[in-house]
Amino acid sequence: MLRWVHIALAVLLVMLAGVIAWHVFRASREREPVYQGKRLSGWLETLYDEKKPIGDRAEQAIRRQNIRRVEQAIRQIGTNALPLLIEGLQAQDTKLKQLMMTWVQKQKLVHFNFKSANQRRIEAILGYQALGPLASAQVPSLSGILTNDPSPDVRRAVAQVLASIGPEARLAASALFHAAKDTNDAVRACAFFALGGIRPASQFTIPVLVAGLDDPYPETRWHAAMSLGRYGQEAKAAVPALLRTLATNNAAGTERDAAAGALKQIRDAAAWALKQIDPEAAAKAGVE
Repeated sequence: MLRWVHIALAVLLVMLAGVIAWHVFRASREREPVYQGKRLSGWLETLYDEKKPIGDRAEQAIRRQNIRRVEQAIRQIGTNALPLLIEGLQAQDTKLKQLMMTWVQKQKLVHFNFKSANQRRIEAILGYQALGPLASAQVPSLSGILTNDPSPDVRRAVAQVLASIGPEARLAASALFHAAKDTNDAVRACAFFALGGIRPASQFTIPVLVAGLDDPYPETRWHAAMSLGRYGQEAKAAVPALLRTLATNNAAGTERDAAAGALKQIRDAAAWALKQIDPEAAAKAGVE
């Protein structure tokens, strides 16, 4: 008897969550842009599914065609997509939603399709990537979120979005400099990645990237080196630091440990950056 009471209560909770989700969903759909009879959320879901790395070569080729088609549809929607994208970027799962998603996965009585906040953020990132510079109008808002949002997942996603906007997002430079000192490893790494995609004024950015070569997180060091390389000869001041990074990782990379692969990647990134910035210095350092 007690078991059936628990089941009934669980079903009621699911129904309540469903009613709330339906009202939110309906309100969102009423203001959603549409292209070729399909709502933006539908295009984003399709893009999310097509980006999954599954299938053989033939299927992957079809997926690439589908991705190009969906991205073109999102570009046709254009700036009308931005309100929904920035909303998805900041998505968070409430405690109730987390509880319900966990319960739904464990039982077979009630079928309910919850979309996690993580999926919504990924869909938003993909939407921004499709828009590229078309999303530049939101750079001030994105900068504010990057600086102030308490969630590292959101800050990381925003940094990725700013990178996809490219040089049109240079107004976000100060927010990215701040994010380059974030306490979260992944946020710092994404900030350095974004600086390489945006390439703000070199006199301000090169010192930040050079400092990133000594970051404790390997992925951040890799992105710092790669971003320096994207500045080419403008990053001449970084040559000594890159030579030091190359020598340090050459010595450490001989060790047989779990970090050896990461150290090799950092060494390769420093070598590539040197070739882009100062081919003569790279040759003297033995970089082929």
